[in-house]
Amino acid sequence: MSHTTLSLPALKMRLDGLFEVGRALNSSLNIDELLSLIATKSSQLLSADRASIFVVDSDKQTLWTRAQMGEGRIEIPINTGLAGAVATSGQILCVDDAYTDPRFNPEVDKHTGYRTQSVLAGPMFTSEGELIGVLQVINSTKGRFSEADIGAFDAIAGFAANVLQNGLLYADLRNTFLSVIEVMAASIDAKHRYTAGHTARVALYTSGVARLMGLPPREIEALRVAAYLHDYGKIGIPDAILQKPQALTPEEYDEMKSHAAKTRQLLSKMYLMKQFKEVPLVASSHHERVDGQGYPQGLKGDQIPLGSRIMAIADVFDALTSDRDYRKAMEPMDAIELMRKQIGTAFDPVVFEAFEGYFLNELHQGVLKEPEANR
Repeated sequence: MSHTTLSLPALKMRLDGLFEVGRALNSSLNIDELLSLIATKSSQLLSADRASIFVVDSDKQTLWTRAQMGEGRIEIPINTGLAGAVATSGQILCVDDAYTDPRFNPEVDKHTGYRTQSVLAGPMFTSEGELIGVLQVINSTKGRFSEADIGAFDAIAGFAANVLQNGLLYADLRNTFLSVIEVMAASIDAKHRYTAGHTARVALYTSGVARLMGLPPREIEALRVAAYLHDYGKIGIPDAILQKPQALTPEEYDEMKSHAAKTRQLLSKMYLMKQFKEVPLVASSHHERVDGQGYPQGLKGDQIPLGSRIMAIADVFDALTSDRDYRKAMEPMDAIELMRKQIGTAFDPVVFEAFEGYFLNELHQGVLKEPEANR
């Protein structure tokens, strides 16, 4: 192993690179973007040809590449190869010639056509000392990795471990939050046999149209949550009204309409992350109309949140194409034709055009029947 030290300019460049990685950690919660950045910066800072970040799959007892340069996803048994040796020992491993090391597994090279020579690999631990991954850089452009490289590598591995641990924790919290949202929505659907699956379909259609319209992923996720909760205020409507098979009286209809305002009141009591702060307003505004004749606030045109304008179309479409106590479901194209008559009054023209595009491109191909599998 080489014992060369870095010149001052090289040391400054390496420190600047580490600071850049550190700044990036505070600017994004996208774990894959961050790990990809760390892999790229690792190869640059250590003058290596490529880098990979392996993640431990405890259930399968494998390592797989969550971020990689130069090859597709790789998955190996946790106790094989140089990465496996690191996972087993928990120690940094520096090899000058991989093919002379009996722990090296040449199968990946055979599959990719790449020639591995020098390897620097190290473990990634959580703050509790649990192994969660392995960082690996391959083929130093200097021929071998130095002691100085190992010191920088150790710092980068620490960055990567923090990113991975925080990302996995965030993913767990997010999945818990979304599962609670879906349970809340299902509790409303369960109050009437004809509304089973309604919220899941509205969420599917709404997020699909939003995606087609080019909304950012974080906005789409927030809109999907709002769609799941758009009828939550119905928890405060008497079952005698919700489940009445006949037409509602004017007084009962007014009570039914109050579910929109109740939705906002109830959801406003929830603690929501910044990304989801607009959920109460968006969810409660799906009965607003662009002509200002909707409820609960009588908002008009662009006063209505874009997400609510998308959801309004998805909600009506699903209602028309689902069985109800008083009528059978309409055919989707018949529902589209009927809804076209309300463009510019109930529905936003631009959003309706996007919904039609979504229906023709996706729903018409069978997605309509399988909302659960396409969330």
